[in-house]
Amino acid sequence: CTPSQLALAWLLAQGKDIIPIPGTRKVANFDENVGSLQVKLSNEELDLLRNSLPKAAGERYPERAMKIVN
Repeated sequence: CTPSQLALAWLLAQGKDIIPIPGTRKVANFDENVGSLQVKLSNEELDLLRNSLPKAAGERYPERAMKIVN
Protein backbone atom coordinates (compact mmCIF):
# COMPACT_ATOMS: atom_id res chain seq x y z
CA CYS A 1 0.00 0.00 0.00
CA THR A 2 1.02 3.61 -0.35
CA PRO A 3 1.94 5.82 2.63
CA SER A 4 -1.38 7.67 2.40
CA GLN A 5 -3.30 4.38 2.31
CA LEU A 6 -1.38 3.20 5.36
CA ALA A 7 -2.20 6.42 7.23
CA LEU A 8 -5.89 6.17 6.37
CA ALA A 9 -6.02 2.45 7.20
CA TRP A 10 -4.39 3.16 10.56
CA LEU A 11 -6.96 5.86 11.30
CA LEU A 12 -9.81 3.54 10.33
CA ALA A 13 -8.41 0.89 12.70
CA GLN A 14 -8.61 3.28 15.68
CA GLY A 15 -12.33 2.75 16.19
CA LYS A 16 -15.73 3.55 14.79
CA ASP A 17 -15.67 7.02 16.35
CA ILE A 18 -12.73 8.09 14.15
CA ILE A 19 -13.65 9.20 10.64
CA PRO A 20 -10.83 10.36 8.38
CA ILE A 21 -11.77 13.12 5.96
CA PRO A 22 -9.07 13.17 3.29
CA GLY A 23 -9.17 15.94 0.74
CA THR A 24 -7.96 15.87 -2.83
CA ARG A 25 -8.42 17.62 -6.14
CA LYS A 26 -7.28 14.75 -8.34
CA VAL A 27 -9.26 11.64 -9.24
CA ALA A 28 -6.11 9.50 -9.00
CA ASN A 29 -5.58 10.58 -5.39
CA PHE A 30 -9.23 9.95 -4.61
CA ASP A 31 -8.92 6.43 -6.01
CA GLU A 32 -5.78 5.91 -3.94
CA ASN A 33 -7.58 7.08 -0.79
CA VAL A 34 -10.51 4.74 -1.45
CA GLY A 35 -7.98 1.93 -1.83
CA SER A 36 -7.16 2.32 1.86
CA LEU A 37 -10.44 0.54 2.61
CA GLN A 38 -8.85 -2.65 1.25
CA VAL A 39 -5.81 -2.37 3.55
CA LYS A 40 -6.29 -4.60 6.59
CA LEU A 41 -3.71 -4.13 9.33
CA SER A 42 -2.95 -7.02 11.67
CA ASN A 43 -2.69 -6.52 15.42
CA GLU A 44 1.08 -6.92 15.10
CA GLU A 45 1.25 -4.21 12.44
CA LEU A 46 -0.93 -1.89 14.53
CA ASP A 47 1.32 -2.49 17.56
CA LEU A 48 4.41 -1.79 15.46
CA LEU A 49 2.93 1.47 14.21
CA ARG A 50 1.69 2.46 17.67
CA ASN A 51 5.12 1.85 19.21
CA SER A 52 6.95 3.62 16.37
CA LEU A 53 5.00 6.86 16.46
CA PRO A 54 5.99 9.64 18.88
CA LYS A 55 3.63 10.23 21.78
CA ALA A 56 1.61 13.44 21.81
CA ALA A 57 3.00 16.01 24.21
CA GLY A 58 1.58 19.18 25.67
CA GLU A 59 -1.84 20.70 25.64
CA ARG A 60 -3.92 20.98 22.51
CA TYR A 61 -4.53 24.68 23.11
CA PRO A 62 -2.72 27.35 25.13
CA GLU A 63 -3.74 27.54 28.82
CA ARG A 64 -5.93 30.61 28.25
CA ALA A 65 -7.87 28.87 25.47
CA MET A 66 -8.22 25.66 27.51
CA LYS A 67 -10.35 27.58 30.01
CA ILE A 68 -13.09 28.07 27.41
CA VAL A 69 -12.99 24.50 26.04
CA ASN A 70 -15.91 22.42 27.35
